[in-house]
Amino acid sequence: MKNVVKLLSYNTFIPFFYPALMLPIRTWRTKAIKMLDFHTGDRLIIPGVGSGHDVSAIPNDVRVDGVDISDVMLGIGKLKLKLFGRDKHVTLSKMDAEKLSFDDNTFDKAILSLFLTVVFDAKVAFSEIVRVVKPGGQILIFDHLLRKGDVPGVLAKPIDAVLSYNFASVTRMLDDIIEGHPVTVEKTVKGDPMGFLKGILLVKH
Repeated sequence: MKNVVKLLSYNTFIPFFYPALMLPIRTWRTKAIKMLDFHTGDRLIIPGVGSGHDVSAIPNDVRVDGVDISDVMLGIGKLKLKLFGRDKHVTLSKMDAEKLSFDDNTFDKAILSLFLTVVFDAKVAFSEIVRVVKPGGQILIFDHLLRKGDVPGVLAKPIDAVLSYNFASVTRMLDDIIEGHPVTVEKTVKGDPMGFLKGILLVKH
């Protein structure tokens, strides 16, 4: 039952206003993706891939696995891939990002774009991403995540507990999500002119 509200949202109204919502930050989102050091033959996972908004920024010689819980978003994504000839190296699948059906150490890269603030349990989802990314692999986060001290935990945690059931949370802490995982923050850049969003590059040990 945990994802019922989110699933309903992503299968009804969100697919229709999402492109317009993302347009103002497209350049910043693409800039963040360029923080990744892609190589020919790399395998990339994009959880919460939606309609494939980030695929156009990925080199053609990289194999992409995008997963999402929304049939509607995935349907739009598959149509776009076919129209633009990107369907040969990109696979879109319906899957719960909190329980990925991939083996450990499968992927060279991961892109978590506007994902950790909308997934139901960000800690569980991030754990799954770390599990399936190879040691030495890069994980790019493009999102609005706070750092410890930005908002008192006594306020942020109760608010997040409520917002987890809705469209998105704006009080999640990066430090809490990545705590205990073998990752290091390598670089952080602005994800929009105001710095509300950030591009955060991590490397798995």
